[in-house]
Amino acid sequence: MQKSNSIRSLVFIALFAALFIVLSLQQLKITVTPVPITLQTLAVILAGLFLKPKHAFASIFAVIALTATGLPLIGGKGGLSLLTGYTGGFIFAFPFCAMFISMAVGRIFANENLMRNKALSAIVLFIVFELLSSLLAYIPGIPWMMYVLEMPTDKALAAGFYPFIPGDAAKSAIGVAIALGLAPQILRIRGKARSTYETNQEAMIIR
Repeated sequence: MQKSNSIRSLVFIALFAALFIVLSLQQLKITVTPVPITLQTLAVILAGLFLKPKHAFASIFAVIALTATGLPLIGGKGGLSLLTGYTGGFIFAFPFCAMFISMAVGRIFANENLMRNKALSAIVLFIVFELLSSLLAYIPGIPWMMYVLEMPTDKALAAGFYPFIPGDAAKSAIGVAIALGLAPQILRIRGKARSTYETNQEAMIIR
């Protein structure tokens, strides 16, 4: 049983690592500033949503580790030069973002009273996704970009923060829709025991 669970965990880690790679593709990014607009943050949200904390961390960190060997996995690029470049602060923040999202989601889903209130749970999840998938990445990302590019604060915010606010909100909203729409399935993937919330959801569907 333990071996089966380990294999299952590795499969999901690999799956969300692949998702992060796909959503980092060159074809899916928009370059309007030195920092490209991508769907990486959505992959981070989904990893944190569906996986346990250590697995969420591992799924994103595995991509970074493989990228460090030279494999072109992030935006079609690879190597240490990418990871230590001006976007490095954002990249290295992503595994921690996924882990903290997973920890928060676990607590939210465990609160059955909160999950019964769709509007309130949507607001809480949106705030969690915004804070932990986006704003948390800016904390190391912006200062590192300022250091590498020798850029003042106002220009760094204009290049690496302000243009991303609408997209971050949209990706957080998508995460909320997926979280509420697939809550029972997410609980199963995360390996949680059946909860009263899950039972009630299934009962409502049967009715």
